[in-house]
Amino acid sequence: MQDLQRLVIFAAAADTLSFSHAAARLEVSNSHVSKQISALEKELRCQLFHRTTRSISLTEAGAIFHARCKGILSDVVGAEQELSRRVATPQGLLRVTAPANLANARLGDIVRDFMARYPDIRLELVLSDAFFDLAEESIDIALRIVDDIPLNVYARRVCRIDWSLVASPAYLAGRRKPKQPDDLPAYDCLSDATIAPRDVWHFELGGRRREVPVPPLVRCGNSEWLRQCALRGMGLALLPDFMTVGDIAGKRLVRLLPEWRPQPRKWLYGIYLPNRYLAPKVRLFLDAVEAGMA
Repeated sequence: MQDLQRLVIFAAAADTLSFSHAAARLEVSNSHVSKQISALEKELRCQLFHRTTRSISLTEAGAIFHARCKGILSDVVGAEQELSRRVATPQGLLRVTAPANLANARLGDIVRDFMARYPDIRLELVLSDAFFDLAEESIDIALRIVDDIPLNVYARRVCRIDWSLVASPAYLAGRRKPKQPDDLPAYDCLSDATIAPRDVWHFELGGRRREVPVPPLVRCGNSEWLRQCALRGMGLALLPDFMTVGDIAGKRLVRLLPEWRPQPRKWLYGIYLPNRYLAPKVRLFLDAVEAGMA
């Protein structure tokens, strides 16, 4: 395969039928042009130019090679221009995977605004909590709430994810609100098997920590389902704030023990494959998620 720069030099010499004019166009020396043409002829094992002391002209082989080179170089220029347009104006398919609960609660408005701002981007959203092989599945971004980042990927912290203890006004009617974590076993607890696999809820206040075993009335690995149970007055639930902020503002749920911070606090990460040149659409989408989750 020929060196691309050598083809550029040959094409300039063939266009101008002058080594000196080619050198001036490319801002290199005459000797460099002559040396590269000679090396190309040696590699191809044929003469590309007829040379005299006053001029040069293409041989039959040189004319054929010139015609093909012009097409190749035109394709290269077209490819460079296409990539430049994509950098200047993000476009193309963006494949994102995110947890369904996060997507349902918060990503709708974020995606709407992002797509309106960048209409040349097409989005494919895969809703799942599972970890994918990003390269094998052609995933550009994985939004994940995790403690440990998988190996061989890059990760950008997007925002902190906090949890709150909540219950509905209907459930609390006629009941005394808990005053401290140790009171919780006396209540109907809705336990998330994902964040509390041993049905132990953790709280922290000013460096003091409490571990409270709770006998769950309902145990489930899906926080949206537990939210629905809480809204229906079935008990107390530990839920991520991004799912309950609207319910609390609308007084459908009440935050309990607000001075105690449920543990562990987690982070939402945008995970993507290592790439020296991060695609603008990836960076811009993560910017949009970070701004929308603030």
